[in-house]
Amino acid sequence: MFGRAEDFGLSLIILAFVFALAALVRRWSRPLRSLFIPTAVIGGFLMLALGPEGVGRVSGGDGLFSPETFGVWKALPGLLINVMCASLLLGERLPPLRKLWSISGSHVIAGAAMSGGQFAIAGIITMLVLEPVFGFSNKAGALIEMSFAGGHGTLAGLTPVLIKYDARDLLEVGLGLATIGMVTGIVVGTILVNYAIKSPTISVARQTPPSPDEDLDIDHHLPGPDDEPLDEWKGMTQVTASTVFLGVSIGVGIVLLAIFRVAFSAMGSNFFDMFPLFPFTIVGGVLVQVGAERFHFEWAVNRRAVEGLGGLATDGIVICAIGTLSLSALGANIGPLIILAAASVAWSVFMVLVIARRLFPRNWFEHAIAEFGESQGNVATGFVMVDMVDPARHTDVVRGYSYRQLITRPLIGGGFITALAVPLIAAWGLPIFTLVTAVASLLLILWGIRRTSARTAARSNARAARPSHAVNR
Repeated sequence: MFGRAEDFGLSLIILAFVFALAALVRRWSRPLRSLFIPTAVIGGFLMLALGPEGVGRVSGGDGLFSPETFGVWKALPGLLINVMCASLLLGERLPPLRKLWSISGSHVIAGAAMSGGQFAIAGIITMLVLEPVFGFSNKAGALIEMSFAGGHGTLAGLTPVLIKYDARDLLEVGLGLATIGMVTGIVVGTILVNYAIKSPTISVARQTPPSPDEDLDIDHHLPGPDDEPLDEWKGMTQVTASTVFLGVSIGVGIVLLAIFRVAFSAMGSNFFDMFPLFPFTIVGGVLVQVGAERFHFEWAVNRRAVEGLGGLATDGIVICAIGTLSLSALGANIGPLIILAAASVAWSVFMVLVIARRLFPRNWFEHAIAEFGESQGNVATGFVMVDMVDPARHTDVVRGYSYRQLITRPLIGGGFITALAVPLIAAWGLPIFTLVTAVASLLLILWGIRRTSARTAARSNARAARPSHAVNR
């Protein structure tokens, strides 16, 4: 037992050294910095090069890392995804539902349409190419959304589901796609931003002053005179207290999953027996936050500390997932990898340049590029895109994009719908699943266009109704 604990501790120490080396590489490399490649991605490739898939292949051994260390790293993403998901909404003050929808509704529709389209496109490609030509499982119909919108952690968390439905081979392909997605999200996103800045047909906020009608008020919870000091909570530091709340959130998720398993088992179904934990930890975080607000101790859930711990978990997921990839599996599936990646990028670019301008009433490109970043990489990639196109925060895109996470995170991009995709393909068949997701994506787009048109007309009528002196002021 002590040996296992020692192996675990040593693996974390070595991981820290790999991360430090990656940080130095990024600092010394201007191209990597200019492309905003995350340190965790660089560290993952360093780990891959120094491990059994790199140095190990040349030397015929395990590389520079022991099998015990590598085994810990391979297991970490499946555990850290629960921490990351629990941190997504914990500590976020929840606004009234009407206000939440008013600010983030267009983002919710755009994000959901992107995910629906990813399911549909992967389903079509699987039926026409991957299944008949490459012998892929029909569960590959969920692969683009799981890999690009979901990411490394989602795939790690869904490993038991893929195994249950005889689709374990898709795991390495999915991890490869998730890695490609992080790179394409930055590279292609940067190309889109540069195109928008130079295009005479796209108005970019960084080149124009903010609109006088833009509502940039952002709610922040500030400590009041009656609040207890934020530096300590009941003898604990902020980081310790936040760790406690994250643990409680994960515990609530475990209880919820157990309840679902017992309830479905009583009905004669084993549907949730292999269902992953991480979607329930998102709900657990929300329930803990609601309890904190209800019983007036939300000040103790320090959002900055929670985000720091969630960021640590995310970086751990990325570096370990990339570093433990199987290059032989990726090499054997290079054709499907290229096809799926190209299809995903093409769909996201189409959504940004063609559809998004009809979904967002103002500053459509800034809002759309955030959604592009997340559809290819993760939430952080979306914020990187926003920093490129609107560094002075002339728009309310940060607030809309952030608030939409409250609605969509439990569902898509690693939420319940993502986790349900493979079981639904098994239950319905891929043709029906593809049709349902394609229709859902189309209906969402039509709804978003109609909603934007109605809001634009209402705003125009309101301006027309103002007295002339108020308009000219």
